[in-house]
Parts: sequence; structure tokens; C-alpha cells
Amino acid sequence: MSSTTKISKSLLTNVLSVYFVLTLVVTCVQVMGEYFDTKSQLVQELQNQQSTFSNSVARSLWEYNNPQIEAIAEGLINIPAIAGVIIRDEGSDVIVKLGLTENVNTYNLAPDVEDYVIEEHNGLFGYYSSIIFEFAGTSNRVGDVTLFSTRDIALERIRFSLYFIFGNAIIKSTFLIVLFTLAFSRMLNRPMEMLTQQIRNFRLDDLEHSRINLKNNRHAEFTMLEQAYNQLLDNIEDYQEDLKRTQQQLLKVNRQLDDQNAMLEQEVARKTSSLSQVLTDLERRKNELEQRQEKLEREIRQRKIIEEDLREANLQLQSSVTASERLQDQLLEAEKLAALGRLVGGITHDVGTPLGIGITAASVLGEKLEAMRSALENRELTESQLRDFLTTGGESIVLLESNLARASELLGSFKQVAVDQTSDAVREINVKHYIESVLQALRPRFKNTPHQFTLDCPDNIVVRCNAGALAQIVTNLVLNSLIHAFDDDQQGQLELTISRHGDVLNLQYQDDGKGLTESQQEQLFTPFFTTRRERGGSGLGTHIIHSLVAQTFKGKISIKSAPQEGLAYTIELPIQFIDR
Repeated sequence: MSSTTKISKSLLTNVLSVYFVLTLVVTCVQVMGEYFDTKSQLVQELQNQQSTFSNSVARSLWEYNNPQIEAIAEGLINIPAIAGVIIRDEGSDVIVKLGLTENVNTYNLAPDVEDYVIEEHNGLFGYYSSIIFEFAGTSNRVGDVTLFSTRDIALERIRFSLYFIFGNAIIKSTFLIVLFTLAFSRMLNRPMEMLTQQIRNFRLDDLEHSRINLKNNRHAEFTMLEQAYNQLLDNIEDYQEDLKRTQQQLLKVNRQLDDQNAMLEQEVARKTSSLSQVLTDLERRKNELEQRQEKLEREIRQRKIIEEDLREANLQLQSSVTASERLQDQLLEAEKLAALGRLVGGITHDVGTPLGIGITAASVLGEKLEAMRSALENRELTESQLRDFLTTGGESIVLLESNLARASELLGSFKQVAVDQTSDAVREINVKHYIESVLQALRPRFKNTPHQFTLDCPDNIVVRCNAGALAQIVTNLVLNSLIHAFDDDQQGQLELTISRHGDVLNLQYQDDGKGLTESQQEQLFTPFFTTRRERGGSGLGTHIIHSLVAQTFKGKISIKSAPQEGLAYTIELPIQFIDR
């Protein structure tokens, strides 16, 4: 009785355990589903709030209106779904930081990322978005906004759903415990007690009265057990009869075995002598095999040592190659920044000239205005003085407008080229206008040279491409000619012809400088190869051109040159044309 009770309890415990595990898994899945759905809703609310306030924040950042930015941030932090706000300018400097936040710089977001969903960390999650301000038809990134929410806000929203889910699980579990307990007691325990009582009456010498009979049993399993037990008793009766017959046969067989044993002993004696000779031969062969095995083991150990040495040398070689590639990438990036630095130095001087003229004109106009005010207060103002002031003022204003426009044009060209050369953004450009802006930024490099540059490009070629890469190609072509192609007193001619051939943009660039020998042409695109290292040549300019053409644009580049016949480049760039 006690063992039957233990089986039923174990079965009931296993069934309920499986149910509890399934209930717990389903409940956890429901809770996690509610939580992640609520998080998604909160992220969507953060996106909606960012869209609502983005225009106001963009204008405030453009106008450097920090009080207005702080007011907007305080309005955002008061929204229930928002736990923290970070507003930064275009230089990633924090202007406003309120509430619970994290350092945005830890996410390593590229400058061209417009929006980014911040995954949960330390209970915080949020939404990052760049702020774009439209001015004069141009999109300008003026900063970014990051909104944060917390796990506590999400849990607060699903609190009543959690109460319902856990209550439902508890009620179902209680009902099933009661139901399974009653069912096991009626359908298992009672029949097992009856079966146990009848099996205890088993007697081997009275098999007929040892049979079991489960009355009022409607369960197929116990019926099968009853039939199997009674069949077992029938089999025992048959086995008893077979056992008697087998004992008689065994006595007969034992007598036959005695006769066979005598014959076998004679045969074994005869076979033993022949086996002794075979064992001697086997022992000799065994010794030979052991010697060969030792020799093979020595050879294997030597090969393992050689393989280990080769593996170590291979790892060292791979490490050296990786370090070399990393150093090459760093040098390429440094060369790009150096080219941008040379542009900065030249544009600073060119912008300074019109600004100086503008300041002089403004000073003269101020002196004339002060003189006019003094004459007016002393009642000494004459018509000739007034006409002279108007003439001088008009000239000064014209001078101011023309020079400020010149400075604005220079800064605009430099800003676009500088942004493109430090970014991999793909955008739509008019090729001729864009190349002219690149050349405008390069004008300071031509200022103290007698060289002339000619650009031949149709006005209607519009493409969508990596504008920074195209600017770097043209910049490095021109700077390479200025550094390497001409002597100090030589006047040179540089020409760039751009045309479209199907879906390929063709660039033909040439100078009439010193040209290259055959050996120099073979090394032209090799990193660090230069013919003018004393004049600042790094040997990376043409390598950068080749890398941008072949890797960034998936295009082709070829050269043609001879000593004293100049150098010509033919560049083919597969590109997306915009037909209008």
C-alpha cells in the first residue's frame, strides 16, 4: 500500500511539475511580450515627441538660442514618457542635459547617422536623432537630440496587465491541482489496492486459486495487467511441465558429454603441439612490429615539432601583415587630413583679404558719418559735404558688399569641400558646379604660381555619388601636379576634361610637366613612392587616388607619360546619373 501511494504521488508530482513549468514559461512569455510591446510604444512616443519639437530645436540651435533650447528641454522632461534629455550642437558638445541619461559618445555613432534606437542598458533606453535645419535650400546638420525612458516607466504602464496574468495563472493552477488529485485517487489508487491484495495471495503450488479478478474495472490498462498476470500463471504451469521433461533429457545428455570429453582430451593433446610452434612465430613477428612502431613514433614526434614551428612562424607573419595594413590605413587617413589642412591655410589668407578691405571701407564710412553728425550739430552742414558723404558712402557700401560676398563665396566653397572630404555621405551633385567649388578652395595653391588650370565639363551632368571621394580624387590630382610636375620657375598648363559615356563618368586629366620614366610609372600607385619628398611629398597622393577609384567607385584608372611630355590620367567611374 505504501509503495502504491508513492508511485501515485510521484506521477501526480511529475504531471503537476510539467504543468507548473509550462504555466511559468507561458506567463513569463506573456510578461516579456507585454514589456517589450510597451517599450516599443515608448520608443515610438519618443520618436513622435522628437518629430514635434525638431523644427523648434533646429532653429534654436541654428540661432544659438540657448535659453529657448533649455525651455524646450524642460518641456520635454515634463512629458511622462521621457525620463532624460540630451541636446548637443554640431560639434557634439552638450548644451542641455536633464534627467536620467547616459553618455551618447559611448555608442560610437557616425556623423551621418540620422536616427538610432538606443537599446536598454542599466534600465535606460531611448531614441537618438540628428537635427537638420533647412536654410537657403541646403540641409545643415546643426546638432542632435537624445531622449531617454526607463524600465520603471514601462513596468508602471503594464502593472494591471501583470496582475491579470499572474491571477489567471494562480486560479488555473489551483483548479488543476484539485482535479488531478481526485482523478488519481479514484482511477489509480483504488484499483492498485485491489490488485496488490490479490497478488499477495499467490502460491506456487496452487496456481489455479492464485489468479486475480478485478471487479467493476473499466480501465483498459488494469484489464491488460490482469490478463498479463493470469497469462503468466498459465506460462508457469507450462514451464513446470517443460522443466520435468528437460531434466530427463539433461541426464541423457550428461552421459553423452562424458563420452565426448574423453575424445576431446585426446584431440586437445594433439593440437597443443602444433599451437606451440604457431605461438613462437607470432612472438617473433610481434617483436618486429614493435620495433617498426617505435621508429614510426619517433618520426611522428619530429613532424609535430616541425609543424609547431611552422604554425608559430605563420602566426608571427599574420600579425606583421595585420599591423602593416593598420599602419597603412592610419597613414592614408593622415594624408587626407593633411590635404584638408593645406586647404585651410590657403583659404584663411584669401578670406582675410576681402575681410580687411571690408573693415577699411567700414572704418572710412564711420569717419565720414561722424564728421556729418558733427557738422549737423554745429549747423555747418553744406550741400557739397552732403553730396561728398553720399558719394563716399555709396562707394563704401558697394566695396563692402562685393568683398563680403567674395568672402562668403570662398567660405561656402571651402565648407562644402571640407565637409565632403571628411565624410562618406552619398548625395546628388552637379558635377561642373561641384568641381568648380573644389577648384575655388584650391585657388590659394595657384596664387603664387604661374600655372593655368582649364576645366571642360558640360553644365547638365548631375550624378548621385560619394561627393567627398570625387573631391579627394580631383584635389590629389591637382596637388600632385603642383608638387611633382614643375620646377620652381616653370609655367605649366593643367587640364581636366569631364564627359559622360553611357553609365560611366570619364575624367581626362593631364599636365605638361616633367613626366615619368617607365620605372617611375610602374611605382606610381605604390604607397610612399615620391619624387619630391624634400618638397613635402608623402608618396600617398596617387595611392589614395587609386584606392578611391578602384575601391570606392569600383572604377578603372590608367596613365600615359614620358620624360618631358607631361602626365595624363584616364579615369572611368561607374556612377548613378540623374537625368532631368
